[in-house]
Amino acid sequence: MEHELEKIKACAICGGESYKKHIEGKDHNVSGRLFTISECLDCGFRFTNPRPKEEYIYKYYQSKDYISHSSTKKGIINKVYHLVRHYQFYKKRSIIHKLSNIKKGKILDIGCGTGDFLKYMQSSGWETDGVETDKGAKLVAEKNIGKKIEKSLDHLKEEKKYDVISMWHVLEHVYNIKDYLKKINKLLKKGGVLVVGVPNCASYDAKKYKENWVAYDLPIHLSHFQKNNIKELAKKNSFELKYIKPLIFDAYYIGMLSAKKSGSSTIVGFFNGLVSNLRAKKSGEYSSLIYFLFKQGLKP
Repeated sequence: MEHELEKIKACAICGGESYKKHIEGKDHNVSGRLFTISECLDCGFRFTNPRPKEEYIYKYYQSKDYISHSSTKKGIINKVYHLVRHYQFYKKRSIIHKLSNIKKGKILDIGCGTGDFLKYMQSSGWETDGVETDKGAKLVAEKNIGKKIEKSLDHLKEEKKYDVISMWHVLEHVYNIKDYLKKINKLLKKGGVLVVGVPNCASYDAKKYKENWVAYDLPIHLSHFQKNNIKELAKKNSFELKYIKPLIFDAYYIGMLSAKKSGSSTIVGFFNGLVSNLRAKKSGEYSSLIYFLFKQGLKP
């Protein structure tokens, strides 16, 4: 399978070509093989290296446990996930309303999975569109929201501008980040906002679980972000980063899954999620963070 991998020579954020090994972790979902995360010596950005070539990455998503592509409620962790999901939708909508100052408009959800968030936004009066690459999830999403879901950004017309574009745990899966952000910028209205939710590898739970931190999710998570990485990406891609907010419940969910991977109990994982949130009240380094990036003028 070595021919299916590609080695990254330059940092996707600063272009630096010097890096060190940060950590090595196992693909717990499909292959069981080890993958390495490199850290750029210039800006500190962490990335899976080597990583599967884009044409082969689908093989590593073929897991029945990949929850965003299914609606399974088997097991206590998935049951907890579904119990809090509706409240999460409410919080996401509320924070979008508050920080974007838009109560109703057009929203595009990239990586919309089975379309549940879009369905919730539809019920609040928003005009919704979605993008989803997984065929099964895409079909479910189309039934959920009653309209076609596109399989990539390239299928969307640039003249159809959006007030809000959301990416919930999606940016870490993207191959060419800078090109992707340029496409998104063109799809946003002037003053529109890109809402990005990603795991934070500077969090307490990331440091606690190390290679067993489930949010590393090797190898399908290609990038492993910290605050300064998103700030630099915003600056270089015609966005203004105005707000950073926590995804509180992620610490518990990630903690329980990480505990399971490391041979501990879900109760211990839940407790470590609580500790992570309590420490983050002071440090700001929550397990997952939401970034609000407002569109600026495109650079020539």
